[in-house]
Amino acid sequence: MSATAAALARIARGPAARHEEVPHLHPVDEVRPSRTDLRIVSVFTVLLVLTNRIGVPAGETAISVGIPLAYAFSAVMLYRGVLRVDRLRGELYLLAVGATLATTAYVAISGRDFSMTSYLLLVVVYLPWILSSGGRAGRDVVVAAGRAFVGTMLVLSVVGVLQFTSQVVGVWSFTDYLSDWVPTGWIVPFYNFDNPLGYDNPVRKANAFVLLEPSFLSQYAALAVLVGLVIGVRAWKQAVLLAGVASAVSGTGVLLLAVGGLLVVARAPKLVRPSHLVAGAVGVLVVFATPVADTLLSRRGELSEPGSSGYARFVSPYQEVLKGLAEETQRNIVGAGAGMTERLLASNRYGGGDDVLYGVIPKLFFEYGLVAGGLVLLFLVLAVLDRAPLPVVPVAMLFMVLVLSGALLQPQTAYLVWLLSSIGGGDVVRRVVLRRQEARSAPPAELASSS
Repeated sequence: MSATAAALARIARGPAARHEEVPHLHPVDEVRPSRTDLRIVSVFTVLLVLTNRIGVPAGETAISVGIPLAYAFSAVMLYRGVLRVDRLRGELYLLAVGATLATTAYVAISGRDFSMTSYLLLVVVYLPWILSSGGRAGRDVVVAAGRAFVGTMLVLSVVGVLQFTSQVVGVWSFTDYLSDWVPTGWIVPFYNFDNPLGYDNPVRKANAFVLLEPSFLSQYAALAVLVGLVIGVRAWKQAVLLAGVASAVSGTGVLLLAVGGLLVVARAPKLVRPSHLVAGAVGVLVVFATPVADTLLSRRGELSEPGSSGYARFVSPYQEVLKGLAEETQRNIVGAGAGMTERLLASNRYGGGDDVLYGVIPKLFFEYGLVAGGLVLLFLVLAVLDRAPLPVVPVAMLFMVLVLSGALLQPQTAYLVWLLSSIGGGDVVRRVVLRRQEARSAPPAELASSS
C-alpha cells in the first residue's frame, strides 16, 4: 500500500485505528555519518569523475564503470546505516518504471524495433536515486561530496589549462594518453573527446584527458564554481575553476555559470563576497586575452544557424521530436521505443546523418510517450529538488542535465547529481513520523506552562 493510500485508509477507519497504530511508529536513527562514512563518500565522488571515460565491455559497446561503482557504494552505505530507501521516491520510481515498461511492452508486441539495453539502463541507472540520508546527516554527506568534487575539478582544471595552453604556444601536440593506456573496448564510445578548436586547426579543446568531452570539463568546472560558492571555498580556487571552464572552449559551461549566477543573486546573494567578484573579473580578463574569447564570441548566433553546435543542442532536438511525434500520433501515448531517438530521427551517432544532440526531455517523450516520459521526468525533478540541503546547486544541475546535455543515460553525470543534491534530501514520510513521535512524547501544554 502506498504512503498516500495508507494515510487515506487511516482517516477512513477513524481515531481508534490511528490509536492502534501508534506502537508501529518506531524511532528513526538520526546518527550523523562517521569520518569513515564521509571518506567513502569522498572516494566515490573522486572515482566517479576520474573514471568518466572508463567502461566495462558489454558486447559491441562499453557500459560506464560508474554503474558498478554506484551500486557498490550504495550497498556499503546501506549496510553502514547512512542511506535508506526514501518511500515517496521509491513509489514514484516504481510508477515510472511500470509506465515505461508498459509502453516498451506495447512496442515489442507491435513488432517494432526498440533497444532493451537502453530501457534496462534507464531502470538501472536511476535505482540508487531512491536512496537518501536526509536531515543533518544528509547535509554532511552532500558537503563531503561537494568538497571532494571541487577538489577533483580544481586539479582537472589545472590539467585542462596546461593541456590547452601548451598546444597554443606550440610546446605540445594533442595526444590521448588514456586511450593508449586503457585496453581496447574499455573506453566509453560515442563521445567526441578529440575536439578541434576550429576547422583544420591542430589545437584541441581541453578535456583534462579523463573526461568524456571538452563540454564535460566546461560544465563540471562551472558546477564546481557554484558548489564552491555555496560551501565556502577560497576565491583563488574559484579563479582556477573558471580557467578550467575557459580551457574547454565550450559555451555550455558559460551558460551554466550565467544561470547559476542569476540563481545566486535571486536566492542567496549573501554568498557572494568581494573576493569572488575580483576572481571573476580576473578570469574574464584572462579569457579575453586569449584565443578562447574569439571562439566563444563567434558562436553567439548559433541558435539561428543550422548545423552549428548550439542549433544541434537547443533547436534541432525539439524540432525533430515534434515532427516525429506528429508523423505517428500513437507515439504521443506509447512512444517510439526505448533507444530509438537516434535511429528514427536525424542523428549523426551512427554516421551519415545530421549532428543532433538529444537531451533528456525530448528523448523521454519520444521514446516512452508523454505520460510515461512525464512520470520519469517528474521522478528526476522531485528527487533533485526535494529538500536538497544546498541552495542554488540543485536547480543549476537540473538546468545542466535537462537543457545543456544529453545526460539521460550518462551514469557519470546522473550519480554526480545524486551526490550533490538528492542523496541528502527527501525522507518526507520519515519526517512526518518523527514529528508525530515528538508531538506524542511532548508534555501537555498546561503542564509545560505550569513548569
